Amino acid sequence: MNPRLLLVAHGTRAAAGRRVLGRVLLEARKQLAGVDCRLSWVDVQSPGPGRILADGAPTVVVPAFLARGYHVTHDVGQACRDAPGTVVQTPHLGAEPEVVRALMQRLAEAGAVGAFGADAVVLGAAGSKNASSIAETRALAARLSDLMGVPVISGFASAAVPTVAEAVEQFRTEGRRRVAVATHLLAPGFFADRMAAAGGDIVSPPLGAHPEIVDLIVRRYRENSGSLGH
Repeated sequence: MNPRLLLVAHGTRAAAGRRVLGRVLLEARKQLAGVDCRLSWVDVQSPGPGRILADGAPTVVVPAFLARGYHVTHDVGQACRDAPGTVVQTPHLGAEPEVVRALMQRLAEAGAVGAFGADAVVLGAAGSKNASSIAETRALAARLSDLMGVPVISGFASAAVPTVAEAVEQFRTEGRRRVAVATHLLAPGFFADRMAAAGGDIVSPPLGAHPEIVDLIVRRYRENSGSLGH
């Protein structure tokens, strides 16, 4: 038997956000024939990861988070530590090459790349009180700046500064004429709505079930499933 895949996401009250995460799981399942693929949530929705893991089945847990914060270290981590069965928690999605490529493509789809694209970009992230999470987002902003050849700074929807709107305004005061917001989120919902209303000229859609994101989740599973046996 192959180990189970448990994808753990934040959770959202937005029906569109729940559908997008369901699509992510569906697309991952297509690449993992013979693997039981499940979805759980750390907030707003149920089931939580602990409920799924309670049956003791060998499981690879992939945190569907773009930055390392409290939900990854505490909520997901504690559920894995408390699980009665054999569990491997993979790294979160982070700033892996797949995430960078997905962000770049979403920006290109929105018209932010090229001769008539943005002359500045705000990387709009959820935000965290965790210093390493903020540092991770800022490092990703620097990477995007190198790739795009325009200034990129981080803005946050919660828990950190500057806000996305403040970051957009900062570029305005510097004379930037076409500011894009790169939505560094997986799914539509409250934070995505906040970024869309932050005053950018261009706002890319959430990463969602982008093939690169699905490939990363599948890679996380495959790189860690061997330690649980087959």
